[in-house]
Amino acid sequence: GGEYELLLSDGTRVWMNSESKLVYPIHFSGDSREVQMEGEVCFKVAKNERQPFIVKTKGVSVEVLGTFFNVEAYPKDKAITTTLVEGRVNVSNGKEEFIMEPDQQVIAEDGQLVVREVDAAEVVRWIEGVCYFSETSLEDIMDKLARWYDVNIFFVGPKVKNLHFSGEIDRYENIEKVLHMIGLTTNISFSINGKTITITPE
Repeated sequence: GGEYELLLSDGTRVWMNSESKLVYPIHFSGDSREVQMEGEVCFKVAKNERQPFIVKTKGVSVEVLGTFFNVEAYPKDKAITTTLVEGRVNVSNGKEEFIMEPDQQVIAEDGQLVVREVDAAEVVRWIEGVCYFSETSLEDIMDKLARWYDVNIFFVGPKVKNLHFSGEIDRYENIEKVLHMIGLTTNISFSINGKTITITPE
């Protein structure tokens, strides 16, 4: 239901989204700076060409020298999504690799790397307390809201999950206000019972 910001020993800044984990050494030694993560983490890596920075998660590694990028790899998600804001990174799944340019996103899923163009600055706005959606399914949006507000989501009927939305949501707004905003744009209703939110087509 929250996020955390920290500074690593090499000067790298890290922002961790809710339900995320980062394993890192107190001091980096050896030929590389290696960390392991799950969830969603944004890195602004301190430049050190002699000691590459490597992020590992679920069989995918992201190697950088100094750059600003975001990795999303929650345990329940099949895909691992890397988004590059600035600099260059090399994404590898052990079989193939891709050197990214800014405003590119690499999705690693089912042993393949899929590349697409995005507005990376919007993707990382969560570190400022804003979440940006572009043609995102209601199911994916509610997954994020469930993590932010520590609630459970229940859909009545599968069609509702596949409704798509674009826009911005202020992270710290009351969840009832967020649900009301979504409800105004489509024929669905929300009911809240404790920590359970039920979504029903009208």
